[in-house]
Amino acid sequence: MLTWINEKAKWVIVIFAAGIVVGLLAMDRVPKTAQSYPVGVVNDRKISYAEFDSRIKRVVQSQFQGQHLEDEQYTQLRSDIFRSFVRQIVMNEQFEKAGLATSVAELKSEFRRNPDAVRGRLVQEAQARLYAIQQQATSQEDLMQRSQAYIASLPKFLVDTTFNKAEYDAWIETPEAFRWNMMLNYEEELKADVIPSRQLQALVGASVHPTSLEAKWSVDRRLTDYDIEVAYASSADFSVADDAIDDAMVKGYFNAHQDSFFVEQDMAKFQYVVLPVEATAGDDARIREYAMTLYYQLSDTSSTANFEDMARISSEDPGSAENGGVLEQPAGKGVFVAEFEKAALALDSGAISEPVKTQFGYHIIKSYGKETDSTGAVTAKVGHILLVVNASSETVDSLEAILNGIRTDVDAGKAFDVAAKERNLDVKESEWITRNGNIASLGYLKGLASFAWPNENLAEEYGKASPVLKNNKWVFVGTKSGDVKAGDREISLFYDSIKKNLAAKKAAGAAAAYLASVAEKVKAYVPANPDDSAAVAAAAIEKVSIESKNASVEGFIPGFGYANPNLAKVLNGQKAGEWGPVIETDQGAVMIKINAKKAPEEDAVASAVKDEIASTARFAAMTVFNDFVGNIEKGTPVENNLDLFYKD
Repeated sequence: MLTWINEKAKWVIVIFAAGIVVGLLAMDRVPKTAQSYPVGVVNDRKISYAEFDSRIKRVVQSQFQGQHLEDEQYTQLRSDIFRSFVRQIVMNEQFEKAGLATSVAELKSEFRRNPDAVRGRLVQEAQARLYAIQQQATSQEDLMQRSQAYIASLPKFLVDTTFNKAEYDAWIETPEAFRWNMMLNYEEELKADVIPSRQLQALVGASVHPTSLEAKWSVDRRLTDYDIEVAYASSADFSVADDAIDDAMVKGYFNAHQDSFFVEQDMAKFQYVVLPVEATAGDDARIREYAMTLYYQLSDTSSTANFEDMARISSEDPGSAENGGVLEQPAGKGVFVAEFEKAALALDSGAISEPVKTQFGYHIIKSYGKETDSTGAVTAKVGHILLVVNASSETVDSLEAILNGIRTDVDAGKAFDVAAKERNLDVKESEWITRNGNIASLGYLKGLASFAWPNENLAEEYGKASPVLKNNKWVFVGTKSGDVKAGDREISLFYDSIKKNLAAKKAAGAAAAYLASVAEKVKAYVPANPDDSAAVAAAAIEKVSIESKNASVEGFIPGFGYANPNLAKVLNGQKAGEWGPVIETDQGAVMIKINAKKAPEEDAVASAVKDEIASTARFAAMTVFNDFVGNIEKGTPVENNLDLFYKD
């Protein structure tokens, strides 16, 4: 059977490809769900399946250009495109409320400012037109004549080696410019989104007016240098035992700061059982048998089988299969694993090896000749057919059957952990995950989100246990053990971080108490080399480092880190020539002594103030605009029906 398949491989591939095409055409048909529900609803504006699916196809075609996308990539793509619809709808509503419109002058200005974007689109359309001419040509002569005539009709700036901006600007003013489909599409994109967004940003950011006093304060703070000494006791030297922070302390902190612990997204966690998808000895034997069948066929002098054609059809090494199995690197240089190199170097030119087992699978190797260099080292030009040993469908089916038994028992009323233990399987607990998240140790599992958050428009489809889900590494069944909704407060989500923060605060308090106890020693300490203010002095006080530093408030200071806002308060209130009090920080405890303060030059301040005003205005306006749009999106009622169409 395997021999027949390989001899008829080309016809098998044609028939298989035809089946795929028919399948894809069937998949492209609008699902029945689309007749009853939209993909989404945003402020009563419905997103139809047709427009959603059309945008997905355009993105896949333009960005991925025929690449194979995994299920997880498609899931992420659909989520991103759904968010793009939501933003587009809410933005269009804002454009309409503000009465924003794009003028001809703005469009032409945009075209002039972005010649590369325009040229890129024109080149795409020209290439498509040339391809159409090639398909329609009746002869080589007809092709040359029509292609040359079309190229001659193109704008000069598009075909000249050197881009002429003046010619481009003149072309923009002509009617011919807008006879290109790409130009009309780009114009629509600018009118519908790009320019109105810029106008809205200008309106929202118009209230942002940084003053010269604010700018000068910021510049003075940033440019003023301090020559200081820092005594630092690190929290790391005062670590807190695990039992020093108990449940009561964590709960007390949570209850006192509940507004800090809102859940921002719907989340769930799971009890689950997984079985690894691994090839069995039987799977290995089947692949070896198949590899031997290929070997015998290639070794049979009466067979028409060709090694290179067989590699293109059968090899599972994507890096060499298209090249007839020929490898770019020669064997003998240590590039390949030892078993492969040993077998490859043992072959005479033109010889083909029996299947060779390595960690990657079974290799059938062909030698294209050996070479010996001046040092006597031998290398061989080789090709190979790789057959990977994967778990067979029978193996995966047997794993699924075990987990389906758990599912059946749970749906019949048995506890999940009991059903698992009866099969000697360990039950694991996941971390909290969001709708778009994965269980970290398992990766993407198609269908997990649909089980955890079923669409309210669907009839009850799942029982207490999930369907058996799988990826290329695991077979999974689970049950939801926790569920929180956006806006809830849930201590278990934040328990570990609260405990960690309380322990860090306790350690910092211990560091501060210790530094206070040795404060007099710190004040009496004299650096080993007082003339070198930049040198790091080795402190003679246990668990305390004393360093000389020269920095602004935005520089690095031990115990504070970089640009710590609390540092500015300390330095502004600190008397020169004296050690200040012990200050508790996130990293431990610090004492500071200011030796000297150097103010910046007036000219440098004046120049920096101008830059500060301009950059602050731009940054603040953009921040205000992003907050504005983000808050609108968060406050917009959105109905997401993706799971009615796609089981993610």
